[in-house]
Amino acid sequence: MMKKLMALHGGDHKTGTTMLSQSLAELIALRKKDMKVLLITLNSRKNAGFVREKVQTIDDYRVQLDSRLLIREEFIQSTRRRNNFHMLAGLAREEEERYYHPETTEYLLKSIEEDFDLIISDTGCSLDNGLAYGGLRLADQRFLVLNQMESTIRRVEEQGSRYREAGILFNNIILNQFQEKDPYSINYLSERLDFPKDRFFLVHQADYSRQAEMEYRTLMEYRDEVYREDIRKLANVLLESMGEEGLSPERKGLWKNFI
Repeated sequence: MMKKLMALHGGDHKTGTTMLSQSLAELIALRKKDMKVLLITLNSRKNAGFVREKVQTIDDYRVQLDSRLLIREEFIQSTRRRNNFHMLAGLAREEEERYYHPETTEYLLKSIEEDFDLIISDTGCSLDNGLAYGGLRLADQRFLVLNQMESTIRRVEEQGSRYREAGILFNNIILNQFQEKDPYSINYLSERLDFPKDRFFLVHQADYSRQAEMEYRTLMEYRDEVYREDIRKLANVLLESMGEEGLSPERKGLWKNFI
């Protein structure tokens, strides 16, 4: 396992895993300027919907990965978005996902391990993808991202045996897009999924989700103090698991357009 690698994995499509991953990476890079942070998409989709500019994708490194000759200096330079924040999107050509195996992911991550202080991976919502499985297998901390929809919870139950057989155990659950009045409460989900209540983390439903998607931004750029505080608390779980000091509560006016 890689202690500095954290994986976020969706229980189903549309649980908000990509938004959460990028929000976490942006916040930690902004507040921890001495940490070099990489956000990497390890699944069959590009998942760069919250960035306007062109982003490097895993496809761009396929020849280097296949030949096991990754040029690290080139990788570091081309993935840098701003200062200490780096980003590598997933596959631009989704139809080629079959060419990427768990060993490909492991080679890539181990090659760049010493170049970053924190790597946050968006592993999509399927174990059938080699990139995702490789990332989950190596991650020191694994977060399962859920929402309060019955279809999501049912899929997690149906996939439970596959996760166990693959040796993928989740350290925590992120209950995203959370609404207080929804009957799918933490108590209910904890009992139904047989998962400890104290390992659930909430990210409340944000008001600007549609707007953020239209404007290619993360929700961190909007005036939603509840969302930003939820992300800060989640960031502290990641940081403290690495032995790093957590982030203090945000001062008003601190956030700015990061990338």
